[in-house]
Amino acid sequence: MTPDNLTASSRSGRRPFSARPLLAFAQALSRDLSPFRHEAAAPAARPKGRVRRHLPLVLAALVAVDLGISGTLITEGQPGTVRALSALTAWAQAPALVLARYRPVAAWWLSLTAALPYAVGGALMGAALDSAGPWPWTAPGLMAHLVVTLIVACRLRPRVYFAQWALTLLVGGALTVGLSPRVEINGLLPWGLLSAFGLVVVTAVRGRLDSRRELRKQEALTEFERSRRALLEERTRIARELHDVVAHHMSVVAVQAEAAPYRVAEPPQELSDSFGSIRENALAALTELRHILGMLRSEEEIPDNRYTPQPTLDNVGELVANVRGAGLRIDWSVDGTPRPVPQRVELSAFRIVQEALSNALRHAPGCRVELEIAHHPSGLGIRVANSPVVTEVRRGPGTGHGLLGMRERASSLGGSVQAGPRADGWYEVRASLPTHLPD
Repeated sequence: MTPDNLTASSRSGRRPFSARPLLAFAQALSRDLSPFRHEAAAPAARPKGRVRRHLPLVLAALVAVDLGISGTLITEGQPGTVRALSALTAWAQAPALVLARYRPVAAWWLSLTAALPYAVGGALMGAALDSAGPWPWTAPGLMAHLVVTLIVACRLRPRVYFAQWALTLLVGGALTVGLSPRVEINGLLPWGLLSAFGLVVVTAVRGRLDSRRELRKQEALTEFERSRRALLEERTRIARELHDVVAHHMSVVAVQAEAAPYRVAEPPQELSDSFGSIRENALAALTELRHILGMLRSEEEIPDNRYTPQPTLDNVGELVANVRGAGLRIDWSVDGTPRPVPQRVELSAFRIVQEALSNALRHAPGCRVELEIAHHPSGLGIRVANSPVVTEVRRGPGTGHGLLGMRERASSLGGSVQAGPRADGWYEVRASLPTHLPD
């Protein structure tokens, strides 16, 4: 292509005019103005109470009936044709006031087309319309169409009701120019001014309400972020304290347990095994502590399986071996057929068994323990019982959080935990956990 073939807009660097945005806007507007389309109305608060909820509908029905009666009586004394046209317009516009609450666009079209018989028929009658009142609406019809237009403005987006306002003026102007009626009062101008003022007021009020609604939303979001930030700060503080205190002491225990056998010449094998068990338990505690610290420091909601591996019922054997190594005589059994259960249930079951065995080891060292895990069709059953204390035990300052934690774990799944002494002196913990959890 030679320079001579370039258009003026190409040589000047300006982009050619495109009608595509205008066509897209016109198509969107035509969809919005369709009377058969279900409108996406602005959100409105639903009144509480049956009377308040139906009050707007009752008031709209009363106004519609009053419109029909007023439109019929306002032309009293006029020729029969004028009275008939006025009554027809009034009773045709009346349902639009009720319909505007549910289908605003359809109600507006009904109100506009209902005025056409009076406008066209009255203009063709000539002199008979001179003293009949405003045209192309009667006085009640003018107010009815104004009310419907304002209701539409309260429910739909601005481009819809301003397009309806312009379309009403366009139809009224076309009727005035095309029919040239001999009337004293043309109601198109007062309707245009009143409706324009009303639409401006409605637009301003809606804008203010939308701004306040958006402000409340932002305030709620800010408050949520503030509370979330406070939660994260508290979780970080707890994680830091756990790391500084618990992790330090557990690391010291692990190191001392590893070094202890080398401080004694030819230590007994039982002593070496005991220190090895202490070191393994300390390292396992450190690993789980790191998982907990990672969850506390995370800014996201963390699923149970993010930090793996999580202990399951398959790890109960290792737990029993550790407890036996600490001096407990434990007999354990599994009743029923094991089958897959939700991970939350397995983790809670393991923790309950772990806490119950720890309590027995702490409060009744050297006792005999019975552990039973039963698989039922609808859930898991756990029973941990320990024999009475053989020797006097120096009790530490316990807080009772272990039993409380077991009950909280079970209740979060819809299960239960019972704990207490039996008639024969044994102490027993029973837990029941459902395996079918709601989604």
